[in-house]
Amino acid sequence: MANSAYSRNGCISRCARKLPVLLSAFMAVLALAVTAAPRPAHAEIAAWIVFEAGSGEVIEQHEAFRRWYPASLTKLMTAYVTFSAIKQGRVTLKSPVMVSAHAAAQPPSKMGLKAGSQLSLDAALKVMLVKSANDIAVAVAETIGGSQAGFADVMNRTARKLGMRDTHFVNPHGLPAPEHYSSVHDMALLTRALLRDFPQYRKLYGYTGVRYGKRMLRSANREYLRRVRGANGLKTGYVCNSGYNVAVSATRGGRTVVAIVFGAASGLERAAKASALIEKGFDGGGLFASHPKLDSLKRPASVKGLPRDGYCRRNAKLKLANLMKEYAGSTPVRAANSSLPGVATAYARESGRTRAPGIAASAGTDTSVPRTRDKKVDWGEVMDRLIGEKRRGDNLIRITLAIDPNAKRAVPLKAPGADEASKTIADAFGIVMPPRAKPRAKPDTFGRTTSGAVAAAPVIVNLPTRARDGTPTPRPSPR
Repeated sequence: MANSAYSRNGCISRCARKLPVLLSAFMAVLALAVTAAPRPAHAEIAAWIVFEAGSGEVIEQHEAFRRWYPASLTKLMTAYVTFSAIKQGRVTLKSPVMVSAHAAAQPPSKMGLKAGSQLSLDAALKVMLVKSANDIAVAVAETIGGSQAGFADVMNRTARKLGMRDTHFVNPHGLPAPEHYSSVHDMALLTRALLRDFPQYRKLYGYTGVRYGKRMLRSANREYLRRVRGANGLKTGYVCNSGYNVAVSATRGGRTVVAIVFGAASGLERAAKASALIEKGFDGGGLFASHPKLDSLKRPASVKGLPRDGYCRRNAKLKLANLMKEYAGSTPVRAANSSLPGVATAYARESGRTRAPGIAASAGTDTSVPRTRDKKVDWGEVMDRLIGEKRRGDNLIRITLAIDPNAKRAVPLKAPGADEASKTIADAFGIVMPPRAKPRAKPDTFGRTTSGAVAAAPVIVNLPTRARDGTPTPRPSPR
């Protein structure tokens, strides 16, 4: 019995001595498992291009022809088609735009108006291009095109006219769909066409926010507009399948440079890359530069296809320290503002910064992560170094939902035909349309089969006189 107790106590003693070793081994295995677990990696930005708008010279490009989801850069084509309709006299900026139930049901980003609401086309364009409102983009498309599908058809015909070979649209806002894609080269063609064909609307891209009533709708491009010299903006875009996209422009000394970026991992990386490309464009172009033209840029034999769904979940954001190493110093930092030293000193004191922006001449090449006095990340200083120092305040535009009762109603670019109208009505009432009979070959006088076809018998659909809500059924007018 005593020997048994001794043996048991000895075992406990030996196990106790080995416990730290066992725990250490367990922790090592656990750490190895955690380390080996797959983590999202930061991928290189998918594609970019920077060019001079006037000459079309391409200063730099990377995967310019790769197909990618354009996200809300799609709204640049929506704007181009709308400007064309205005030019043709089919609609005016005062024309009313109705928000349908389909438009109101679009996911954010959106203005959030109820179905049946109206606003002028002028207000709709400002909200669509500044706030990037999906509901208003659909409302504009239905007003201008007669239907979303009809408008998308006009978008695609316009894209072919502009030479956009790697582009196809299915909607006016850019929410992801397998058949909705573009490339930075094609978006460059579109952006150049916007600036060239409709210069009177350039101011629409430069607002940092829209006010209506007590609401403020801010642009995702506002930091670029505030910080880059000569910035006149254009459009941002984001869906998970695309990452962060942007088209930006700036004008200095009579030259306009445009940069397009697809597939950044964050809004800050997108803005930093775009700003760096703009600076490179102004440094690399000019009278004596020799670069390929946008219209004649050599297309590779094969181009990469669309990314797999869920791109944003596979592409991790670049750590701030690495972002600073990559982009800090790529934008010029102004010298100390000797005319306003008191303001700069007060700014540093009130913000808790170790220095005011623009005071240290070497700040543009400092790649460390800036901190406030309480050791927190100084995000204002981060943006100063990555995008550029703040040069201007907000450029806001106020709109109202008031409608001019005498304004011209839009004449749709592509009105639906009788068959399309019948199908739309049938869908609304839950009626299944019978299939149309296929044409049959018929023998001629000599018994031979010809390519002629027997006209199919007309399909008659008896529609209810009124919908469930009491609305009278519209009837397709004869052609």
